[in-house]
Amino acid sequence: MTNVQEQDKRKGGRPPTGRVRKLSKSVTVKFSKPSYEALRLRARKANRKLAEYIRESALNGEVVSGHNAETVAIAKNLIGMANNLNQLTKLSHQRGFHETHVYVVDLLRKLKAILCEYRQASQISKSNSGRKDTTT
Repeated sequence: MTNVQEQDKRKGGRPPTGRVRKLSKSVTVKFSKPSYEALRLRARKANRKLAEYIRESALNGEVVSGHNAETVAIAKNLIGMANNLNQLTKLSHQRGFHETHVYVVDLLRKLKAILCEYRQASQISKSNSGRKDTTT
């Protein structure tokens, strides 16, 4: 087999042993300025290029969820209420404040109740995390 035939055969197959394989996919990721600077600093401390540091962190890192289901549900409720409040504010400008006053007060009352529940839940979780299990 000639050298040209060997090269043609390799085009569809694996790269020859000893050669570095080129990346097949490139990914663009955007970071905020503070995140970018923090990543650059960490990469520098690890004596790595930024791309190497991000690649190794992504492949060897663990994804940790910072929010439990209850916290997410509370956040969604608050967002929904905020949207409703914004809609009512627009409506009050169109029709007059007195017609929407009752609805706004009710929404604020619900918001206060959710915030109180959230505070109580966070205080309970803090006090439970501080205790040690005494059962054996």
